[in-house]
Amino acid sequence: MVFPGRFSTGCMRCRQRKVKCDEGKPSCRRCYIYGKECPGYTDQFHFRHELTASSFKKSATTQRRKSSPSSTASVKSTNSSKKKVEEDSSTSTSSGSPSSACVPVWSPTTPVATTLSISTDDISLCYFVRRFVSPAGLDGFPGHLTFLPAMYDKHQDDGGVLELATKSVAKMAVYNQFGGDDFRFQSYQAYGKAIRSLQNAIQDETQVMDDKVLAAVLLLCTLKDISGEGVGDASEHAAGLYYLLERRGVEQLATRRGVELFLLSLIRLQVYSFLREDDTYSDPGGLTTVLGAFDPLIRAMSMMTRVLSLRNALSKYVPMGILPGQPWKQPVLDMDDEGHETVIQGCLHALQDFDTWDMEAASYWQNTFQGRTHPTRLGAVGTSMTYCDPQTACTIILIRSARLILVLSLLIYHDLATVPVGNPEAWAQWMPVLQSDLHSTIDDILACVPFSLGDVDQDGKPTTMSYDGAAAIIITQPLRLVTWCIYAKPEQQQIARNILGRINAAIGIRAAVSWQNASLLSEGGQQRPERQPDVCEGKGGWTGEVTFVSDLS
Repeated sequence: MVFPGRFSTGCMRCRQRKVKCDEGKPSCRRCYIYGKECPGYTDQFHFRHELTASSFKKSATTQRRKSSPSSTASVKSTNSSKKKVEEDSSTSTSSGSPSSACVPVWSPTTPVATTLSISTDDISLCYFVRRFVSPAGLDGFPGHLTFLPAMYDKHQDDGGVLELATKSVAKMAVYNQFGGDDFRFQSYQAYGKAIRSLQNAIQDETQVMDDKVLAAVLLLCTLKDISGEGVGDASEHAAGLYYLLERRGVEQLATRRGVELFLLSLIRLQVYSFLREDDTYSDPGGLTTVLGAFDPLIRAMSMMTRVLSLRNALSKYVPMGILPGQPWKQPVLDMDDEGHETVIQGCLHALQDFDTWDMEAASYWQNTFQGRTHPTRLGAVGTSMTYCDPQTACTIILIRSARLILVLSLLIYHDLATVPVGNPEAWAQWMPVLQSDLHSTIDDILACVPFSLGDVDQDGKPTTMSYDGAAAIIITQPLRLVTWCIYAKPEQQQIARNILGRINAAIGIRAAVSWQNASLLSEGGQQRPERQPDVCEGKGGWTGEVTFVSDLS
């Protein structure tokens, strides 16, 4: 297995200075120009297993010699004459194509013991990075965990907070896909160590600004998605993410890595806000509101924050009933309170802002990002797009899910309010428009799924993409929203359930279940989270530790 993206192979000095290295030997050009001694080259993270066919043959030969005491001197001479050829072959193979050095060749004569020389750590890390990490693009568009290969330090995998978190989620991903109780048990072990290391890092003011700390929290949230614990709800880490983003401030957006960490964290916080009907952590430091005026990507997140605030405001007058399994309540509407009229007007203005975003984002994409399909107007994804790059497709799904929440909230308000605010004739005109808007929004979400998962190439033909898990993590919650939406067409809900089934079974994301089945999963699953209170107390009230109750013994 080979990591499909890019990671720096330059000299250590160029890596530290974060500049491009020409990788000249014995000294790179930059070190030579500046009169510095080139410290040389080293790979911190080895995704390529340097086990070749020749090394397996030599191991097999050694095993046969030990088991056969009757070997003659002529056989030894023959083997030694072949050794030189095999060593030369090994050298040329390991320096050739990565794939040839990654997958060992096995034959019936190869001892089974030799196939176990690849550690479970390397197997799980290779699989996780290959499937759940999107490769870095040349235009700076944020991806999913693109920063991980450059940040991961193999020499710290037993004590570093990022390395432990990565190991935990990687082993769980392998367990879900291929089985093996050892992977699951080791995932739990690494999880416990990661939580303890994270607690120490949060308490240490010198480490709290480190990108590795924030990345570790995101990986633990990803672990919840893959394991199915909490069915994708990142509630245990919401306060921690909020605290870290607020402490990091606007400076975190100065680098590409910082922007990606910020946007992925916001997605997690907004999932929490939606599920818990709690705006406490939706906009850390007010950064999305302030910076959304300058960057359409951040503005999309700001619009989501605004929608969640409007929906939660409406829930004060009419219960939204979003949480799975929550019974519908009798509507309670205080006719003397005119606040709901202001909220309704805010919702209508927000709908107009979504249309404006579609037009402005298309222009921004065209001028900023190279070779990417730009967002389109509502309802045009399925009719005007024959291809869309996965990252843009995920962005469209996220912005459409925010619009879906807004329209859904307006429809629920109209159906449950005793006397909806405003002119009844106006509502009679709005309702068909809102219902059509909702169906078009869902159609766009579903039409973007094949693009986000890499099922379609640039020629519109069927294909596959190795890192489909990266997009699947992003689109799981919007698809679950479609399955819950009571105003969606039955065929739309069924398509969403089918996609979730694929993400669950084929990619191994156990949180990918419809909301109708979420309560059944949490009740009937073998693993259930049990909260441990007062962990990381004093840092925004963050309770960061979860003890897994399982059948391991």
